[in-house]
Parts: sequence; C-alpha cells; structure tokens
Amino acid sequence: MNHLPETPAYAVLFISEREVDPAPEGYPAMDEATMRTVSKLDGFLGYDVARTGKDGIFISYWRDKEAIEAWKVNPVHKEAKKEGKARWYDAYRTVICKIEHFDDFRREQNL
Repeated sequence: MNHLPETPAYAVLFISEREVDPAPEGYPAMDEATMRTVSKLDGFLGYDVARTGKDGIFISYWRDKEAIEAWKVNPVHKEAKKEGKARWYDAYRTVICKIEHFDDFRREQNL
C-alpha cells in the first residue's frame, strides 16, 4: 500500500480460491490490465494483497461508495469478473467495509 487512506474511507475485501502454480491461462494479463485501469480511477486509494496457496485476499481502499460503484461497472473489471467466474476462480466473495480508523506499523530495518 502506498499510503494510509484518510478516514472515513472504504475497503473492498476480495477473498478468493484459485490455482496459482501455474497461473491459469490469461490470468496474469488480466491482472495487469485491471491494476493498470484501477490505479487511474478517481477515488482509488491503494491496496493490500496476501496469498497462501489457493487462498487469497485482495483489499482495495476507496474514498467513497461512489468510487467503488464506478469500479464495479468499469468494462475492464466486468470482463475480469466474467472470466474469473468462467475460468479462474474456484470460489470468491466480496465484502465492503467502512474504515473508521487506520493504523500502520513497520519495523525499521537496520541497513
């Protein structure tokens, strides 16, 4: 994540199950296209991602619900969802949460 969102803001949690090794055909290109597109959208604040084997979570941060809705109807995102259901994901769910507080910690590395 590049920076902490100002609060209040929103988080969209995309919790998924999919094969990762090797990546499903077409997935890497679509992932790159969606990240390139979303990074240009007004109201997109950043993201965090974690994956352990087939299980993953992608958390995107948004200024408001209107920005989330704009992403929901974006043509690139709609195509990714269509392909995801048809070819890439075994299961997924999406959860939208309002962020009322955001705190961050990172241990400084001695160089």
